[in-house]
Amino acid sequence: RPALTVLGIDCPPVVGSTAALVPRARARLNLRIPPGVDPHHAACALTEHLQAAAPWGVEVSVEVEAIGHPFLATTDGPAYATMTRAMETVYGRPVSRLGQGGSIPLCTVLAETYPDAEILLIGVEEPQALIHAPNESVAPREIAAMALAEALFLQDFGRASRGA
Repeated sequence: RPALTVLGIDCPPVVGSTAALVPRARARLNLRIPPGVDPHHAACALTEHLQAAAPWGVEVSVEVEAIGHPFLATTDGPAYATMTRAMETVYGRPVSRLGQGGSIPLCTVLAETYPDAEILLIGVEEPQALIHAPNESVAPREIAAMALAEALFLQDFGRASRGA
């Protein structure tokens, strides 16, 4: 589903603020959309929503900085199967699949440019990692486990490619 994040906001800070009407404020937003949603349509829909929700007398203007198409990974190819086996070997349990992100525009460009390539998005993201948060942290044992899974993947995928 779509997700909207406020990346920054310009308005009077709490410290030094007064009980006066502020003539203007602005915010920088990031809209993440899932695969299958047209990014131009989503930008228009968000703009229309913001303008419709504005209180009486407030003028809302929107500047779209960039449009990125969401990415949907193909999960039925040999590279994906090999990585799944490698991760299951390292972690000792079945892999859980989780749709996440959805807006990695570079992956969409690569997939369109190289349609036969498999693009695997893997990451070190145990729940305590707090990925993209100011206090993001990754456990060293998680980094080691993912490095081992990648090494096993390269070994096994290389063997399969050579027909060994």
